[in-house]
Amino acid sequence: MTTETIERDTTDRRIQLEKARNVRHLGGHPTAGGHDTTAFDLIRSGSLHEMTDAGQTALADLGVKVVVDFRSDTERETYPTRDLSAHDITIIEAPVFQADYSPGALARMDEYPGHAATYRQFLTEGGEAYRTLFEILATASGPVLFHCAAGKDRTGVAAALLLDLAGVPDEHIIADYALSTSELEPFVEERMERFEEYGISIETGRLMMAAPPREMELTLDFIRGRWGSAAGYLGTLGLSPSTIEAVRARMLS
Repeated sequence: MTTETIERDTTDRRIQLEKARNVRHLGGHPTAGGHDTTAFDLIRSGSLHEMTDAGQTALADLGVKVVVDFRSDTERETYPTRDLSAHDITIIEAPVFQADYSPGALARMDEYPGHAATYRQFLTEGGEAYRTLFEILATASGPVLFHCAAGKDRTGVAAALLLDLAGVPDEHIIADYALSTSELEPFVEERMERFEEYGISIETGRLMMAAPPREMELTLDFIRGRWGSAAGYLGTLGLSPSTIEAVRARMLS
């Protein structure tokens, strides 16, 4: 699959990378300015640690040269991504947290604070990871893939920042986030036994793997209330106006 093939499909943004989950591009979203996002080469996904040889080849065929991994050291050591250097792909480690913030780890907390509260923590304490992503996006000449474990939480916040920066209305940002629920449903089914081993009920497991629209609505409200917009947030991370504008232009060029 090439970037050109992706460009022709703006309604189904999913990308097939064998044994990688929740993979889709950010192109084709309508904006308040009347244009659609053109970020067909910005790809969000879940972990790549199970990706097969065929998946690696498909990733290379997309032209991806940089992968940004939001997972912690512990997650990467437990579920390492295979070496992609043979495909001339560089993996950049940009942990949002050094603790294990995979959905399974969050589900095992004595008291899970909820998705929106967790996302607020990502934004206030994990900003260096998002700064790294935006710096890369401002300068990388080819497609970039960014991911965490399931591709919905740390990755979902990054995607929301990008879409808000491009002027995508909230309902479309929320819909992109919520799509992870259906995308991850087969993964939940596969992991039923593992949830039980952890002492997690399947109901709790399903909740942890869901992407409820209200949680992203609350997250966008938090961003607007505290920083005004994604651009305002990115400025507090030390990103220059020219870097922020370069990423915006990349989303809309």
